[in-house]
Amino acid sequence: MRAIRSFLVIVIITACLSMAGQTPVFEDLTFESDSIASTYKPSGKNYVFLKSKRGTEGMPKTGKADSILSLPITDIILVFSELNPDAINNRIEANQERWENLLKTYPQFFQFSTNYKEMCQCKNGGDAEVFKESQGFYIYYSKPEPVKVVEKQPEVVKTKTETKEPETKTKTKEEKESKELAVAKTKESKEKKESVKEEKTVKENPKKEKEKEKDEENEPAEAGVEGAEQTLAVEMNAPKKRTGYTKPKRSKDVKACRPPCYEGGDESLNTFLKENIVLSKKQKRQVKASVSTVKLQLNFDGSIKKALVNGTNPILNEMVTAAIKNMDLWNPMVKGGVTVKSEVKLTLKYDKSTKAIRAFETMITPRPNPKCTECKSDEEIFGKE
Repeated sequence: MRAIRSFLVIVIITACLSMAGQTPVFEDLTFESDSIASTYKPSGKNYVFLKSKRGTEGMPKTGKADSILSLPITDIILVFSELNPDAINNRIEANQERWENLLKTYPQFFQFSTNYKEMCQCKNGGDAEVFKESQGFYIYYSKPEPVKVVEKQPEVVKTKTETKEPETKTKTKEEKESKELAVAKTKESKEKKESVKEEKTVKENPKKEKEKEKDEENEPAEAGVEGAEQTLAVEMNAPKKRTGYTKPKRSKDVKACRPPCYEGGDESLNTFLKENIVLSKKQKRQVKASVSTVKLQLNFDGSIKKALVNGTNPILNEMVTAAIKNMDLWNPMVKGGVTVKSEVKLTLKYDKSTKAIRAFETMITPRPNPKCTECKSDEEIFGKE
């Protein structure tokens, strides 16, 4: 009995350590920032509100928050208030304490696809009591679609009355063997004729053979490739650092901006993916209907701090993971004339036109200005050094 208890304790501790190892820390989070002059109003119905708390003791748990632990969390928005010009001086430390308390109490909310945002209720001389009511965390989640139950119609069983016809002839053993031998010879002769005909067709019509290969490539993906969704952490090779970036760079133009972009832009990124994810004919069939999502956390110099690969096709996930290890530096995001940390989420799929894996969708956090779309070089933004 003691041995069983000891075993259970070890299993529970191992599971807890495993879960703790996957929990992100505050430094891993990338935030989008915004401000309003009125009280925050939540969008949609699928959210849970939690009062934020400073300090280091964590937050009190609630039944509503516990009820969504197993659901996909889409967004977490921290709403806080600043009602005088001096309040901004304590913003970074205060918000860090609030986020760390939520991380300590509800680490399950911080998922692969969750977006994080800080919303400031900024109004000089505003009513503190009114703004205080809407301060806290708004945890937005998506509800699983209800399973439709299809009623099965009762099967109508038809009964057949079988009538045996009386045997009119009794065949001898010799007659049966003779007939079977004749059928076998006919079948063998037919197979030889079809084989010769097929060889002749291939020699005379090489184009048809190429079309056949093309059709094989366009066949549906092999069954059994897709599996459970998995998230892989990419262990980068020797870390690459951009020279001249001991600290964030600042431009003379405070309006200067740039989204995080791979050296050379989108075309260069897709060329990198094509050269580093080389697919055989079989692999093309296996991954053509699959999607792999890559999340890159970039430092202020464009180096990759952390990378995660997520998807349901293990073959594609492994190939993408191997490619990301060889990825070069990115041009760091520039916001307000300063290089900042950012997060890039890429949706990778097989492209029929190029017969390669390419990025079909890119999401950036913090969200860049709509006019800020050009992948400018450092020299264009900061000038010659």
